[in-house]
Amino acid sequence: MSSSEVSIIAIIKPNPGKLERLKLAISEAIEWIRDNEPETLEFSLYECPSESGVQLSMFEKYASQAAMDRHEASEHYKEFFQFMMEEDLIAGPPTMSKGTYVSSFRR
Repeated sequence: MSSSEVSIIAIIKPNPGKLERLKLAISEAIEWIRDNEPETLEFSLYECPSESGVQLSMFEKYASQAAMDRHEASEHYKEFFQFMMEEDLIAGPPTMSKGTYVSSFRR
């Protein structure tokens, strides 16, 4: 793995009754990203228990800062966030932590 890789961990809190719709929408977005953004190296979605019931966590890894910038500037990204707001799927903006790669392993 390259030290130029950058990652995002995003926490998304679904609105009541919207969890399944939100998971489906994000899963569809992940498929689109996989097929259209070759510099997006990984994009994973996790369902996690939280104090308020459940939250979704996403791990995103990009080949470079420029690749992440292209992802975030894309029409697809903007349209997806607009869709989540219009459909009232999420309880506010996601909490996002961005960082650069240090080390890892995967089996």
